[in-house]
Amino acid sequence: MRSTTLFGIYAAVIIALLGGLGGITLFSLEKTRWWDARTQLAQASYGLHLKLEANIYRLFKQHGDALLIGDRDGGEEEDSLRDAIAQNLVDIRKIIASEIQMAGDEEIEELELLESIEADIRSVNAAMATLTASGDPIDSFIQIERLAALLDGDIDVELDRKINAALEEELEEVEEVLAEATAFRARNETLVYILLIAAGAVLIVGLLSFDGQIRQPIIRLQNGLDRLRSADYSAPVNLGGSKEFRDLGLVLNGMTEGLAAREVSRAEQRKHLETTVATRTEELQKLIDKLEAGEEQRKRLMADISHELRTPLAIILGEADVTLRTTTSLSAGVSDALARIRDSAKHTNQIVDDMLTVARFEAGQLRLDRKETDLRKIVHDAVAMFPGSVAVVSPDTRVMAPVDEVRLRQSVLALLQNARRYGGSTISVMVETNPSDHVVSVEDDGPGLSAAEKSQAFDRFFRGSNASGQGIEGSGLGLPVVKSIIEAHGGTVTLHTAESGGLRVVISLPKHPAQKAVPSETSLKSA
Repeated sequence: MRSTTLFGIYAAVIIALLGGLGGITLFSLEKTRWWDARTQLAQASYGLHLKLEANIYRLFKQHGDALLIGDRDGGEEEDSLRDAIAQNLVDIRKIIASEIQMAGDEEIEELELLESIEADIRSVNAAMATLTASGDPIDSFIQIERLAALLDGDIDVELDRKINAALEEELEEVEEVLAEATAFRARNETLVYILLIAAGAVLIVGLLSFDGQIRQPIIRLQNGLDRLRSADYSAPVNLGGSKEFRDLGLVLNGMTEGLAAREVSRAEQRKHLETTVATRTEELQKLIDKLEAGEEQRKRLMADISHELRTPLAIILGEADVTLRTTTSLSAGVSDALARIRDSAKHTNQIVDDMLTVARFEAGQLRLDRKETDLRKIVHDAVAMFPGSVAVVSPDTRVMAPVDEVRLRQSVLALLQNARRYGGSTISVMVETNPSDHVVSVEDDGPGLSAAEKSQAFDRFFRGSNASGQGIEGSGLGLPVVKSIIEAHGGTVTLHTAESGGLRVVISLPKHPAQKAVPSETSLKSA
């Protein structure tokens, strides 16, 4: 059975029980109001009969007094009492009519008894009127006998009996109503207990059904999901309980079988993938080893070529210088040719030196002769060697750092030459010191470099648009050489845009550079 159907039945039963209890309560209230009304009517009727009896006796006493001592007030008291008796009869008749409306025809006997009492009252009144017709006191034995007979027979016996019967009837009605109310309450109490017991039983059964149909299946569902979450597909998920949970169990078991099959397939795929990855990794490692070996060979080849080119270039440069200095009979054309050979040899020799510097840094063979040196002195020496006007800003105190003076002066001089070739006419150098490093910056007011050009500026043989587009002579090795020397010192070189729009090159040298390991195996020849 579906849990919705089962708990719908429980809900219907509980609603029926609540409706029964509510109906009993409302019916009890209605019956209580009815009993209260019947009791009040009986009590009112009882009180009116007592008043009627009292008024009758007072009326007959007034008649008796009038017969014995004469009517002194002209019959006013008797008329007042007769009116009161008439009103009592009217009130009693109204109450009996209400009782007939509530209880039915069984109250008609009270109405008949009332009519009999009313007839007796009229008869007695008529007899009394006959005796007191003269208005004078009785003066014969016969009148006294008739008065005594009237009082003893008609009033004391017959009328008193009927009034007492009416009073007893009202008392019996009250007792009947009370007895009926007591019996009704007893029956209602028993019925309420039965309904409460039934409600308790339904509640217990509902709780047991909730536990068996919903709570336990939810616990088993949670345990099953925990097993699935931990990839345990060994046992099927048996939820039990209502039809919804049994259907859910079938769905979960189908999912479990699918997941188990996928897990097996995934394990096979993982194994195959691991094998493939291992194979590809091995192949990739071989390629990396080849690339590294090729890169190492390239670096060594560049270093070797750069080193080997220095000797013939030195010979060419030396022979050209010697020839130009010692020979005076050369023609102008030959002298110009030798001068061009000498200048080209110098330029080529500078390129070879730069290439050798970069190659040694890449191979870890760039040697530095570190000494504690004042950076201000290095900057001033470079400016002194530079053929141009340069503004220098430096602290008043010494800025000491463990550097290779020659290499660092070469770097600053290269930056000054770049600024003169590709920048503007105003060049400045600034030396600063910070808590963690020393800074040397070279700034010009030229066109500067774009962001894309800055990202390629340290690549070998790269030349910016302001150099290649204007045909300015250069090798594109200036910044790579500077970068190699500064990084060999453990520092950094960065490019920024100056406030004037030109280029600002910043060299940062740590105050306490880390020791850098140098490979033990070298293949480069010393310069």
